[in-house]
Amino acid sequence: MANDFELPQVYSQDGKSVMESLRKGEIDYAAMSKWQFSDEFFCFVLESGFLEFVERSYPTPREKEEVPIWFLMSCQLLMRLCLSTRYEQLKHFLNAGSVLTRVGFNVTNPSIGFNEKNKKPRKTAVDSDTVRKFFKDTDPREVRNWYNESVQGWFRGKRAFEDRGLFILDQTHLVVPDNPNYKGAIRLPVDEHGQWYPNYKKFTEEQKKALPHHPCYSLSLLLHANPMKDLFHIAGYEFGPGSEDELVQAKRLLPDFCRVYRGIMKELIVDRGYVDGGWVGQMKKDYGVDILVPLKAGMADFEDAIEIAERQGQWKITESKKDPSGKLIKETHTAEVPEMDLWKACPLKLYVYVSKTKRWDVEKQEYDNYTWALAATKKYPTERAAIERYGLRTQVEERNRQLKLIWQVAKFTSPAPGLMESHICFTLLTYSLLQLYLRRNDLRAHTQRTLSKWQQQERLNGDTLVVYAGKSFSTMKLTEFAQVLLSLDEPARNKMKAMQPTSQGGMQQIGY
Repeated sequence: MANDFELPQVYSQDGKSVMESLRKGEIDYAAMSKWQFSDEFFCFVLESGFLEFVERSYPTPREKEEVPIWFLMSCQLLMRLCLSTRYEQLKHFLNAGSVLTRVGFNVTNPSIGFNEKNKKPRKTAVDSDTVRKFFKDTDPREVRNWYNESVQGWFRGKRAFEDRGLFILDQTHLVVPDNPNYKGAIRLPVDEHGQWYPNYKKFTEEQKKALPHHPCYSLSLLLHANPMKDLFHIAGYEFGPGSEDELVQAKRLLPDFCRVYRGIMKELIVDRGYVDGGWVGQMKKDYGVDILVPLKAGMADFEDAIEIAERQGQWKITESKKDPSGKLIKETHTAEVPEMDLWKACPLKLYVYVSKTKRWDVEKQEYDNYTWALAATKKYPTERAAIERYGLRTQVEERNRQLKLIWQVAKFTSPAPGLMESHICFTLLTYSLLQLYLRRNDLRAHTQRTLSKWQQQERLNGDTLVVYAGKSFSTMKLTEFAQVLLSLDEPARNKMKAMQPTSQGGMQQIGY
């Protein structure tokens, strides 16, 4: 490695091997772990080769490395996994977790660290301010390009992309403190979570002016998903001023991704903000990507599609619900209008899928009618199939909600561009690594769970003992560990008696 820094020891989870060693009294180390999930996740990161990839690819701002990049990156992942945004909390995180300690996150002797510049004894291998300054000095655009290109290449090597090639693109807003040092933060009529106020477009100009405005940035996320809703990988992002249009960010983000990873993206779902004939045509013609986008109510193309569908008279009932008395409470009719010339700038004939729904409103005691239309560059098997496919767009809205409310992606602790960019980049990176970990460990059903729920479950599970032997580790309940100790023969017991306590509250063999 650079400057002779070595990557930490990689441990694999192998319960059978560790148990065999334990019965012989030949374990290397054992310690209590309050939260085994974070430990296992970091072992996965080590085994995956991600830190080696980081060491050779990250756009470092330093000519000389005082601290290895893999360690600095580990600090970022650790902060995100602990749902922290504050670098000063690293001193606590770096001393927590059994696996983190053993694999080298407290590398070498803490009083020495990675260099011998400190005159006072160290409590951790690196000072939190050293980590903060490194990422503050990193060029924001280089960090973003690294995530959007190099990191996606690493994920591709880990088979994070499915052959279906289904993606969803959406823009959200990140609200920041009312501080003039946040350059590019634009005051917009959004709530404290960056959401537009309900029915905002129907308000009068006076009503709009009276709404609370918050300074914010815009963030576009490219989400890779699947119809089963158990795959959520953030394949790229764009970040800019709050007023920056989503189509502008799309035109920066998508062409590079499609050129570098041609053929991965086959279908892209977007909302009404991306209605642009030239862009839709370019995505299909130049990159082979089919677009599914809703038409804006009131626009001529929307009205034309409805009129043609009515004239054709080929509506199909795709949903019908009645109450116990037989009263109709909801009914949906759909129709397909093929080969429409919607936009002059688009050289393609599009398929439009129209839906009209009649729903009984209990409060008003009358039926409400809703009509909407989807335009697509491909033909779906049925109208219902197109509508259900578009229904997946809510998944990116749920990711936005989780990232803002749980992962705190908008909680910047500094207006420094490098630190803001790093905060976004490594939050999205940790999220995607966690999704890869859950899928690789046959936990696909849990990919929609938020990180806080995982933490809560670990706390409910009680204390867990992590035991190491050779290059393997295993987790077990304290009662299980005690039962094995009671059954040991005399030679094995003597070996266990020879183990010494550690400063982290564990026990290890002499000379480990």
